[in-house]
Amino acid sequence: MIHFKRVAAILLLSGLASGVGAYGQEAALTDEQVAERLAFVTSALEAGQPRARTWLYGWLGAYSAGAATMGVLAATNWTSGPDVDNSFGQDMLVGGGTFALGVVGLVMDPFTPATAAKKLRALPEASAVERLAKLKQAEELLRECARREKSGRSLTTHLLNAGVNAAAGIVTVAAFDRPAGDGLLTFALGEAVSLLNIFTQPMRATRDLKKYEAGYPAAAATSAPRVTWSLGVRPDGFTFRLQF
Repeated sequence: MIHFKRVAAILLLSGLASGVGAYGQEAALTDEQVAERLAFVTSALEAGQPRARTWLYGWLGAYSAGAATMGVLAATNWTSGPDVDNSFGQDMLVGGGTFALGVVGLVMDPFTPATAAKKLRALPEASAVERLAKLKQAEELLRECARREKSGRSLTTHLLNAGVNAAAGIVTVAAFDRPAGDGLLTFALGEAVSLLNIFTQPMRATRDLKKYEAGYPAAAATSAPRVTWSLGVRPDGFTFRLQF
């Protein structure tokens, strides 16, 4: 146990030292290097913004229009009385609800690539200090854009969409006493829209981040070093992992 603690302490100190050393090197970037990197990231964010905005506001508009239109159709095609077929109004009500959830999802988790360039453009860069600070913010924005893109294509997003569409199908069958086939059709149509939304989402920032990190190996230049560690148990002792 004492030997393990010594090894862990050595690893921790050496890792911290290398992280601090790297951070010191990053702080030594010349103003020309900062300007070069800033120009790369700025250009990447600017180039990716038009399609990102088209995707975001296009889907916001489509979901909003769909929710409103289906809501009106549901209200105007719903009648009361015995033996009345309200299946069309029911379908419109369920469809409008799922579209409304699409709007909520985009509002709660905005598509960062659509606005990142504007945020960066507003930051000053008149002095070397301001340019270095702006580069740090630019890198963080590019990473956030890539993270948001990956999240939009992730398994979690697929499962959430499938869950909402499955719930819509269940409501169609259970709440309105409709055949199972109608519920499956509701699910299938909702899933088709969800997949179209997912696979039309731009992925440019993800590619630009890879290019940036490949072109500038110390691309974490203006970010403080991050330390992660894990402790495990094995039959013959303990394991300790430290990562920067």
